[in-house]
Amino acid sequence: MRLLCALGLFLALLHVTSCLLIGAFNIESFGTKKSKDKVVMDTIKEIVQRYDIILIQGLQDKDLSVTKRLKALVNKDSQQFSYIVSEPLPLGSSILQLLSHKERYLFLYRHQKVSVKGSFQYTVKGFNRPPFVVKFSSKETAVKEFVLIPIHTKSGSAVKEIDALVDVVKKAKLKWKNNNIMVLGDFNADGKHVKAGDSNKIRLLDKNKYFHWLIANGVDTTLAEKSSNTYDRIVVTTEMEKGVVPGSAKVFNFREEYDLRDKAKKVSDHFPVEVRLKLQVEPEPEAPDAPEAPDAPEAPEAEDTVDTADTADTP
Repeated sequence: MRLLCALGLFLALLHVTSCLLIGAFNIESFGTKKSKDKVVMDTIKEIVQRYDIILIQGLQDKDLSVTKRLKALVNKDSQQFSYIVSEPLPLGSSILQLLSHKERYLFLYRHQKVSVKGSFQYTVKGFNRPPFVVKFSSKETAVKEFVLIPIHTKSGSAVKEIDALVDVVKKAKLKWKNNNIMVLGDFNADGKHVKAGDSNKIRLLDKNKYFHWLIANGVDTTLAEKSSNTYDRIVVTTEMEKGVVPGSAKVFNFREEYDLRDKAKKVSDHFPVEVRLKLQVEPEPEAPDAPEAPDAPEAPEAEDTVDTADTADTP
């Protein structure tokens, strides 16, 4: 535990100078029971404090008690994090929907570094957990305003839901006249859920490279020992890609980082995925005008000289 605290302090100091770090973490069945497990919550705290913005999926929180408990924990040492959270999803009030398994999308963010400029809940049918779209602003990054679209697909309908994300991107672009857009979360985009032959059914797999998949196939984003699947992804538009630090998208393996071994499974069955945004490039200050060079002194007029050879004493 001392190691986790030391890591937390180090990461807090690192944030003073590092690029803006965005993460997405599917915390398996993150409800009341898990939120009362101190060891688990201390690990989740360290993971959250690693980021400037983190999307959490798998949140089962009817009354926001879990959300408030997590916020209090990550802000225990200093008040750095605020949050914005969706309604329980899917939306609806039918008996079947009320009894169904519901989750929220939760964004925790460092309010001294970024701010929320707007949000909307996508309501068009086609998603089990429809995206809760949020626009952020940062004075520190090269991209001043950017849109984050969270997704946690239903495994059995992953192909259709990933394809429909293009419509969510279009709506966000139209609403805010902003095409700096990132889609992130658990796509279930691998294994038996999305196969190689499904690529022609998914518009987000744009052959013209309008969308860029930053977490490539073959990267294991889960803790499963007997399988390797790239379920969790980060996808950006061409405009947003310009604001991303090249090569910074990766998996954060907290099991190895915190030496948790089998205990990691109590936290989640997924690893976070993450990416860094470029910091604003400050213009170089203009060099001050060089002072005018002083006028060169005039050469003295030649004087009559005395031939010392005639006056000097000679031995």
